[in-house]
Amino acid sequence: MRSVTLLAVPAILALLAGCGEQRGPTVYVLEGTQSVELKASASPAKVQPGGQVVLHVERRTTGQWKKIGRNELTPGQCWVYRPPVELEPEVAHDVQWAVEPENSLEFHSEYQLDQSRVATVRGSGKISAIPVSKVKCEEGRVVEGAPVEIDAS
Repeated sequence: MRSVTLLAVPAILALLAGCGEQRGPTVYVLEGTQSVELKASASPAKVQPGGQVVLHVERRTTGQWKKIGRNELTPGQCWVYRPPVELEPEVAHDVQWAVEPENSLEFHSEYQLDQSRVATVRGSGKISAIPVSKVKCEEGRVVEGAPVEIDAS
């Protein structure tokens, strides 16, 4: 019976601690617009049709984020618990891809631990793959990176 009492005491103390007044956490809201740059690469840059290419994208984001109490938010206002990191070394799996000519790359759905993106070349000649990313807390805004040129011959 003594072991049941010893187990019950921490549980009761935890419940009592949770009953006090709790303040909402602080969050971050965007002030102004952000600068977002996408830098893409492919390896290898020359691939035979039917071969695979690995796409990589580095995303650099800068902007001003203000720390406020959650109770200060206005309805519908975008907020985050932590501001985005300035440099994300690999986000190829997290961006959309615009490809010219259309359907010349077939993207694999398997998730890569390093967050790169694998694709099979379905066309021939020059293929352009353009990374496209949504911008956090800027509704409807997207940015494009410079195209990655793949030589499929």
